[in-house]
Amino acid sequence: MVLLKAGLPSLVAILAISSIAPFAAAAPQNAQLISVDADIVPTDLVSNQLIFDNVDTQPASPLPEFQSSPTSSSQASALEPNVRDSLKVECSAAGVEDWDRNLQIASVFIILSVGGLGALLPVACKHIKWLNVSPKILTTGKFFGAGVILATAFVHMLNGSIESLKDECLEGRLGDFDAWPGFLAMLAILAMHLMEHVLTARLIHHKNTSLDTARCSVATESASAGEVTPEYKDEECGEEKHVGVGHVHAPVLLDMDQKRKQLSTYILELGIALHSIIVGMTLAVTGGTGFKTLLAAISFHQFFEGLALGTRISALHFSRRPLLMGILNASIFALTTPLGQIIGIGIRESFAPRSPSTLLTIGVLDGLSAGILMYSAIVNLLVEEFSSLEFRRYTKFARVMYFITLYSGCAAMSIIGKWA
Repeated sequence: MVLLKAGLPSLVAILAISSIAPFAAAAPQNAQLISVDADIVPTDLVSNQLIFDNVDTQPASPLPEFQSSPTSSSQASALEPNVRDSLKVECSAAGVEDWDRNLQIASVFIILSVGGLGALLPVACKHIKWLNVSPKILTTGKFFGAGVILATAFVHMLNGSIESLKDECLEGRLGDFDAWPGFLAMLAILAMHLMEHVLTARLIHHKNTSLDTARCSVATESASAGEVTPEYKDEECGEEKHVGVGHVHAPVLLDMDQKRKQLSTYILELGIALHSIIVGMTLAVTGGTGFKTLLAAISFHQFFEGLALGTRISALHFSRRPLLMGILNASIFALTTPLGQIIGIGIRESFAPRSPSTLLTIGVLDGLSAGILMYSAIVNLLVEEFSSLEFRRYTKFARVMYFITLYSGCAAMSIIGKWA
């Protein structure tokens, strides 16, 4: 009987909990459960009885596991089509907002003047004697230009290719391969190396033929004059001839070196021209407050790039009309960016800067141009110029200054890369 009295309250509590449990299980997820505050239900350790005198019921906070998440998988899947649709609209958007026709037309002449000044200045200083420009200034400009071209390749062109080919508007059109910009630059480097090798080999073959002809001619003249010169068996001449070899080699080898420099300069100009057209189109389809900032940055960009190319053109020796040929080569560079601007002005209404075709075109051209300029800057400028006997003849102070000039060109063009 005593045990029955002692266990009766516990039995009542168990029955109460068991009667509430089915309703709690059937309640909705966001329903509030009724709980018993354990702090106000003390237990009498002597009689082992629960004291229910001050029992209070209060609503409990919703359990975390019953709270529904606003970003559930069903909702996320419902939002994905909307995100894709908005991305398609953004990628296919054409036209330019806040576009100023008068300012755009004026910018064509500004870029033409600045680029022409940078490219023509070294040519004029080389061929117009009354300007009386020191050769040291032209040499300084040459090394500064080498730094400009190197920074243009890595900071401007390669970075532009990466931004275009990794844009989300391409929607995986390039597959899972993420190294396309570097791959395109490598292809351009290998193509330039192969092309220069083949053309140089043909040039050497042509010059060897001319050299053999000159040998036969000199040997014949020497034999007729009765001069005693070294003998050799020439298959082209068909008989032994006496030839003063030293009188033939020097001018031929010098002419070969000039032809090779012309070839490397034309390759450099090709890479710069491709990039300049893209730069011009970008400027022409830019509107709003960012246009003036971009115009100022591209003006410095074109001046330094023109100065770099102009110093290479001024170092060439043209057999006929050297001043006219120098001006012609410099003018080709000066006209490329304005040509891109004119194209951009003409297509501004239909131009979609983030359309897949536009991104692919700009990305591929920038990647190839980057490779061309990398090859020209490293092989034909850094290695050739800094390893030449002429450079080693300079004083130690002059060599240090030319290295500083090279680094200054890299720094100047890299800083401009923040805006253009």
